[in-house]
Amino acid sequence: MNTITIHQTQLPIVEYRGQRVVTLAMIDQVHERPEGTAGRNFREHRERLIEGTDYFKVCVDEIRRHKTIEISAKAREDITFLTEQGYLMLVKSLTDDLAWTVQRQLVNSYFRPQQFTVPQTRAEAMRLAADLEEQNELLALENQQQAVKIEILEQFFMAGETPFQFVKRLNGVNCSQISHALMEMGWVFNDADLESRPHYRVYSRTREKRWLTEKPRQIRGEGHTTFTRYDLVLLIDGAKKLHDLYLSQKLPMKKTWDGRFSYIKFNAETSL
Repeated sequence: MNTITIHQTQLPIVEYRGQRVVTLAMIDQVHERPEGTAGRNFREHRERLIEGTDYFKVCVDEIRRHKTIEISAKAREDITFLTEQGYLMLVKSLTDDLAWTVQRQLVNSYFRPQQFTVPQTRAEAMRLAADLEEQNELLALENQQQAVKIEILEQFFMAGETPFQFVKRLNGVNCSQISHALMEMGWVFNDADLESRPHYRVYSRTREKRWLTEKPRQIRGEGHTTFTRYDLVLLIDGAKKLHDLYLSQKLPMKKTWDGRFSYIKFNAETSL
């Protein structure tokens, strides 16, 4: 099976009914999103998509028979293939720089591969060389601009904050609902009794992804038994992931939000 590099990610070339398509797992991979993100978006917007035009549901037996893609021997559910149009409709809510870069590359390099024509004359060869040089200069400029943005954002991400402290610096986020949102996303769980005040703990899979960890703290009180509390500690990769979710409007937002994506830079001298 042939592959193509999209944003430094190797994607298999998958064709179905004479056109290139992508799976939901491929979208998560190339957009560097948590596993299952594209699937949730698909289920949420499925009624707006047209089967046979925007997507195809293909049974695993047909996929194995024609060896369209490699799937697990245990797979039983149908596989969803998205066409270029379905893919663009599904990811149009992703607004961060990575999403725009990946969309452009997928459309230009994957869905609409350009046929290379060998120059037949010296003049054609010189024009091709000039075009390639111009493209390289534009790519270098784009990479330089991207590097500047990354440097700025890296100054924004600081390890050691709580999720509440981090999202408080994001314009429009409803900070009071962030713990509930983390529970819905499968980052944390409530370890307290239903009648007690919530006590959030971090799932092991979240720690393995280096998004969030926890710090034990001993609570001592006169006349009371000493017990341990765990404080949530946001790691840099987790901060970047929350920022991506923020740009995708996947975090709880205030009703009074003005629609602007902005943040307050971390300042150790300023209490948040």
